[in-house]
Amino acid sequence: MRERLKGETQRAILQAAEEAFGESGLTGARMDDIAARAGVSVGTLYNHFEDRDALLAELVASRREDLLTRLDSVLTASDKEPFGAQFEQFVRAVLEHFDSHKAFLAILLESEHAHVQASRSQKSRPDAALLEIRRRVEELLVRGRIVGVLRPEGADLFPSFLMGMLKATLSTELSAPTGVSLASRAPAVVLFFLHGAGAHGVEA
Repeated sequence: MRERLKGETQRAILQAAEEAFGESGLTGARMDDIAARAGVSVGTLYNHFEDRDALLAELVASRREDLLTRLDSVLTASDKEPFGAQFEQFVRAVLEHFDSHKAFLAILLESEHAHVQASRSQKSRPDAALLEIRRRVEELLVRGRIVGVLRPEGADLFPSFLMGMLKATLSTELSAPTGVSLASRAPAVVLFFLHGAGAHGVEA
């Protein structure tokens, strides 16, 4: 019971921190505000996290772990489907995750070096998490090459291209909100990645 209560308190703190960092930025969010949002005392907050950097690092790690779990589930469940369907489900899972965590997205994109600020005392964790996301992207794209949907030439760049497209989709929505769900952009991302921007039948 004590461990369950501790886990619930920590989840409440992380949710409150996500909201506070998203609204006030990496440097503007205050620990007393986070504590108030979570419904705990400041002392309890510090019992769970040494300081704001440690809290932000755990938030980044937790939300990325949620995403990794979701991507693993998609990769496993879609394994026998045509590659196009696998690809769209994967892209949609990423975008749905950020639909649910817009504040978290703001944290990540506020600074090009946000992960460094978030992990001063745990420097390797966000870097390792990004590598894990890339590993799953690579696994997906290898499937495309195996079935002949993706060409082998330049394939080493494909993971960077896809991750760049996803980041651009996310940052565009943050900088100029449309009110449209990020997940609804999945078909356009898939179409562009698999077929490019050229109009069929039109000479350059």
